[in-house]
Amino acid sequence: MVKITQTLMVLAGLLALSHGTAQATEYPYCLTYTEGWSGAIERCEYATMAQCQASGQGLNGTCAANWRLALNRGQNPDAAEPAAPRKRTRH
Repeated sequence: MVKITQTLMVLAGLLALSHGTAQATEYPYCLTYTEGWSGAIERCEYATMAQCQASGQGLNGTCAANWRLALNRGQNPDAAEPAAPRKRTRH
């Protein structure tokens, strides 16, 4: 019985070591809604806008691009497009 237990423990350890490390997935769309007294809840777990909107039905929530994903890529999601340079005209 001890031999079987030891064998199972070794196999469990090898199985645990053989798996790669878990990696977080940054999904491109977030659903933001309010639930009770907890305030705004943001769930960024949607691959498409349609998926987000379908999940948000009945929650009175809004879907938007994942701002964390934009920041990780070095973009500022709140920055406006730079205005085109104006040509100077002389009168």
